[in-house]
Amino acid sequence: VDQGVAIPPSGLIADGDAIRARMSERQRRYDARLDELFEICLGVDRDGNPVLYGSDHSAHDQENGAAQDDADDADDADNAGGRNNNQSNHGNSRNELKQNQTLPLPTATNPSIAKTILGGLAKHSTDLWLLYIRKQTRDSIRTAAAETKIPVPPPGYVPGAMTQTSVIHSQYEESLRLAYRERREKMREKVTRAYEVALEHGAGFAMNNHLIWKRYANFVKSWTGTAGGVGDITAESVNYAAIIASDPDLPSNPPPLPPFDPTFEHTSAQKQLNQLRFIYQRGVTHPMTGLDQFW
Repeated sequence: VDQGVAIPPSGLIADGDAIRARMSERQRRYDARLDELFEICLGVDRDGNPVLYGSDHSAHDQENGAAQDDADDADDADNAGGRNNNQSNHGNSRNELKQNQTLPLPTATNPSIAKTILGGLAKHSTDLWLLYIRKQTRDSIRTAAAETKIPVPPPGYVPGAMTQTSVIHSQYEESLRLAYRERREKMREKVTRAYEVALEHGAGFAMNNHLIWKRYANFVKSWTGTAGGVGDITAESVNYAAIIASDPDLPSNPPPLPPFDPTFEHTSAQKQLNQLRFIYQRGVTHPMTGLDQFW
């Protein structure tokens, strides 16, 4: 049922500092290069925004604008202001390419710009979209781990206890719930955004589109613990000792496990129901393999 689409339990307790420390400069360059390849092939950046201009467009225009200003010092202030506005518009219009818009010849023939103007040459490739979603899932884990820290437990705190006798321990457990809630929400939001971008930009009606639709539905199903996702992570349901031993990004001294959070589980179930309805209502309108099963 899961098809490997659920966010793994190790992603919820990942240590952002450990992940950054283990990444070499070469890995960072490869990561940036992979984002660039997705821009060229799929026409979207890592946030799902359309890519129409190259990343060097703004700098290239600024160089050309500076040279033009040096050559045209005799122009009046109004004309100079007009050129500056044009340069600003070109520099900020990476995602604002209009129909029949013209570009200066040096800009249009710049290799870095030309290749990203043509971004989206393989929008029909379901395999590429699946790789894009997989990378966004990995990035969501790293981002959530870096932005939301798991609070350090106070002395004497007992994880997994039914009730905490100390007020300090009760307050800490509530802060622990809030931290894990925030991590879950960030990861779900980013991965959901990746699926929606894929469906919107071609994967929804491409060859083998059933792979995207069904994996999207299974990902949403994992929110409430029916498919081994982050929705059902508790000390009782997951073998954390095995996870910590097998994942190098996790610290040897792991954070406290997520306490039981019925309020968040109820909210997740409501969001899951609405999102699944939204997916199925659109999916049945697209020709795909196994459409009768989707119905």
